[in-house]
Amino acid sequence: MIQALLSLLTVFVVYKTAKHLFGQFPARIIEVFCGLYPPLIYYSTKLVPTTLFLFLLSFTIYMLLDGSERLFLYYILTGILLGLTVLCDPVALILYPSVFIWFLITKKVNFFKILVITIVSFVILLPWTIRNYRTHESFVPITTQFGVNFWIGNNPYATGTDYFKVISQERREYILMTETLPKALQDSLNRLSEIERSNFYFNRAIDFIKNNPLKFLFLLVKKGYYYFWFAPSEIYYSQDLERYRILYYFLYLPVLISGFAGIFLSIKNHNRDVSLILAVCFFISGLYIFTHVGLIRYRLPVELYFLFFGGYFISSFKK
Repeated sequence: MIQALLSLLTVFVVYKTAKHLFGQFPARIIEVFCGLYPPLIYYSTKLVPTTLFLFLLSFTIYMLLDGSERLFLYYILTGILLGLTVLCDPVALILYPSVFIWFLITKKVNFFKILVITIVSFVILLPWTIRNYRTHESFVPITTQFGVNFWIGNNPYATGTDYFKVISQERREYILMTETLPKALQDSLNRLSEIERSNFYFNRAIDFIKNNPLKFLFLLVKKGYYYFWFAPSEIYYSQDLERYRILYYFLYLPVLISGFAGIFLSIKNHNRDVSLILAVCFFISGLYIFTHVGLIRYRLPVELYFLFFGGYFISSFKK
């Protein structure tokens, strides 16, 4: 019930964002696209943080875009929302460079507004960062997972996904990338602290990139393809994806094409405020491509805004 409500609120927030940027008619089309898109409906039935993250992310983007001339309290609320979004999923840290790029491109955003929002969001993150420092005796803003995620996508056995190989989909047999390490090394890593494990994986990934720059670039291209399309069944396991893979192809392809068309159209029409959304999509996709891809939920925030720009592209035919 809560997941479904969050999905409805996400659609409403995206509609309000579209109305602010493009006007009433495109916003209505975008609202219909998002409200009827099966993957978004599907995730609203799952007990996963994806739906909450989509709501918080889209709401933060709307508050940032709509708050240029608002009261001081509005800036504080936006900062709180930004902090909660990052706590929900650390990938939302990309909002900070996205806001900075938006500020540079638009040249009309109130610097005081950005400063207040940033400071308030840091205050929201501070208790968790203090907790991490006390636990790990090291500065960890949100999580220690980046090291292992970075290594999963950048090592001699890397496929671009979490898995090295899927042996049997029917029996759910597969090899996780971390299981490619020698058993003795896996056991020794389990005895290390989270920080030590993270540093180990991070340093291993850096060594791999230094020694294999061409393979690293090849993996980036492969992961980019998997992110914006689909990883093959032999290196990625998902029961739901396999069940609906062909249907998903037919649903997603027009969204992908119209989404990119809408992006080019919005840039052509010199709508500088869309730079915030474009920066968010660029950094989210780039972060996953830099580490590892596979899960559909990794792409869902970008997919949501493909629907956003796709609806804008479709609405342009009215003219």
